[in-house]
Amino acid sequence: MTRVLSEERKSLLAALAAEVAAEHSPALPVQPEVIARANHLTMSFGRYGDAFDGMLECRRGRFHIFCNLERVEWRESPRARFTLGHELGHFYIDEHRNALAAGRSQPHPSQCEYKSRNLVEQEADFFAGRLLMPEAPFRREAERAGRGLAGIILLTEKFQTSVTSTAIRYAELDLVPCTVIKWNPDGFGWKWLSTATFRARYRKTIERVSDLPQDSATARALRGGSLPATGFFENGSTASAWFPWVADDSFRNVLFIEQAVSLGRFGALTFLFPEARTF
Repeated sequence: MTRVLSEERKSLLAALAAEVAAEHSPALPVQPEVIARANHLTMSFGRYGDAFDGMLECRRGRFHIFCNLERVEWRESPRARFTLGHELGHFYIDEHRNALAAGRSQPHPSQCEYKSRNLVEQEADFFAGRLLMPEAPFRREAERAGRGLAGIILLTEKFQTSVTSTAIRYAELDLVPCTVIKWNPDGFGWKWLSTATFRARYRKTIERVSDLPQDSATARALRGGSLPATGFFENGSTASAWFPWVADDSFRNVLFIEQAVSLGRFGALTFLFPEARTF
């Protein structure tokens, strides 16, 4: 069974991330390299195959971060920034750092951006999201940016974060009822529901690429077609097209906006939200 972070644990990690950012990088965008150097962490940006995004190692009491350019693309990319934030999470979270320093835990490769079901990795991902996208400024900028992927793309530019991590942060704050679905190149990866969507019982989604209409925004993003000027694909849909337990003739079969963006070799991201705020 997959373990999930408790609300108490989330609160502690969020407070820790906010404290770290306020002390070492208070202006936006937060600079994880500055934070690493302030803690005397050394860093290597190299090409290490496809095994990991980042890794924190401790030797003779000194900590070192490896960042894999094969997967994060370049040193200042949003994915690299999130990876550094993730490894800083392993350093700042006492249980993670102490286990590495004492040899109770071996350095392990991390694949960031919410891919892992390992609780330790989930904690580091959570820390990274809170470090790079602090709640107060993120909420303020999100309310200005507007809803959906158009707003999320503006937020990626402001916070220099990836569309994936930014969409999740957007959903976490329940700015609009929404569902975020990550598709790997070979199929369904995971989904993330806003609180309003979960409470309205729009929970179980389709999880097979074969169930996607070929002309849908998501199918087009997965094919990697030519992007429109907006930077993402979009079409209208219905709740029943995405949520199998919603019948075609049900009052719950409301209109949805389906937006999708290609993530290149990492697949695609779907963002769903009701056309009108009905729940």
